[in-house]
Amino acid sequence: MNAQRSVELRLLGKDGWQLAGNVTIPPNHQVPKLGQVVEVRYLYAFPESGSLYQPTYLGLRSDITVDECMRSQLKFKPTEAEEE
Repeated sequence: MNAQRSVELRLLGKDGWQLAGNVTIPPNHQVPKLGQVVEVRYLYAFPESGSLYQPTYLGLRSDITVDECMRSQLKFKPTEAEEE
């Protein structure tokens, strides 16, 4: 966490835990503790970095474990070749 009420997001990938960017925690939510599972809405992820574009924090998740937070679940931005 930092002074702007944002937290770092990480997802489990083939090489272990990988950075997926940061998300701001709105004032009406408590800042999650390290290792807690959170729900984040986003437009897409960048294929090169796995970072989320326009992430929005929705809250804590208690119905899934950290091992279920997989990078493979991300929806990635289509490449220019895929858009044609």
